[in-house]
Amino acid sequence: MGKNIDVELRNIKKTFQSNVVVQNFNLQVEQGEFISFLGPSGCGKTTTLNMIAGFLEPDEGDLFIKGQRMNGVPPYKRELGMVFQTYSLFPHMTVAENVAYGLKLRKVGKAEAQERVKRVLDLVKLPNVSDRYPKQLSGGQRQRIAIARALVIEPSLLLLDEPLSNLDAKLREELRDELKRLHQEIGVTTIFVTHDQEEALSLSDRIVVLNHGFVEQIGKPLEIYNRPASEFVHTFIGKTNRLSGEVVEQDGSRLLIKTDTGLLIRAGRQERSFVQREKVKVFIRPEKIKIAPAVTGQGGENQASGEIVMTSFLGAFSECEIHAGKLSLSAKVQMADSSINLEPGRAVSCSWDEADVLVLPTERDGR
Repeated sequence: MGKNIDVELRNIKKTFQSNVVVQNFNLQVEQGEFISFLGPSGCGKTTTLNMIAGFLEPDEGDLFIKGQRMNGVPPYKRELGMVFQTYSLFPHMTVAENVAYGLKLRKVGKAEAQERVKRVLDLVKLPNVSDRYPKQLSGGQRQRIAIARALVIEPSLLLLDEPLSNLDAKLREELRDELKRLHQEIGVTTIFVTHDQEEALSLSDRIVVLNHGFVEQIGKPLEIYNRPASEFVHTFIGKTNRLSGEVVEQDGSRLLIKTDTGLLIRAGRQERSFVQREKVKVFIRPEKIKIAPAVTGQGGENQASGEIVMTSFLGAFSECEIHAGKLSLSAKVQMADSSINLEPGRAVSCSWDEADVLVLPTERDGR
């Protein structure tokens, strides 16, 4: 049996004057999926969301919702809920009136509307604020009400445009957890726009990584993080150590690389082929680097000796900057696992597994 596709974008392109903002965007969103559009400012993620919502029209390509072509169909005929970065609540209306606004436009009866408003306020865990006005609520409460207003019409598709970015760090984390709970509870197909990698990784079934209007990669969070398709994806999502070098030998899908600083790095299975003496870039995540007390004369593949020059304590872990000759490495150490002194000036040995090394060609356009 085929999968139910709620949203499909085929070869979508959008241009503002001579500036191409979205190009060759293809995506299928399955029923009940939580998809995030992730990328830096100006990458085209909000523009794409606005085309799905009907606020903008694509210049090229076709857009389908529930199998129906939506090009030229106005937003109010798309049966979707949208939550904006700014809460967009009516200040002169109570919470209940704000939430019921979409039901009023759809001419839902008063009794049913009251019941649905009550149900959705319970869902966002704000059952006792229906008589208050937006100015009497905190930022986090206002954003929950905006989500409730989007959900009360029982949309087949929920669109979220950076709904957490105006909140402080603690509130953002709390509301992120609420969004995850809500999605698990009601299962509405959701497309979420964010520039925050942590939000995308924690919330999404799949992530679409965008860069300058192009799709760099579409994949599950673990795949995006551990097997990025391009240098952009690897450096945008999470911190990384980036080294340059050339291929010394290839044994099957395993590589031996000599970096510009003379380090020998053995890389495990790679998903592309390389040739001897090819210039490459090597990436190792800081959390994959293991630190141990320095051992005299230690050398070999996937090892480097150096000195800690800076340590940042970040709660559950510490981040160390290590200078090993001309090489600078960042290592992330779980405090529960740390049995060595991480003070600056400490001589240490660094090592990593070949399975944790990603190799990419030096010249790649990421398209």
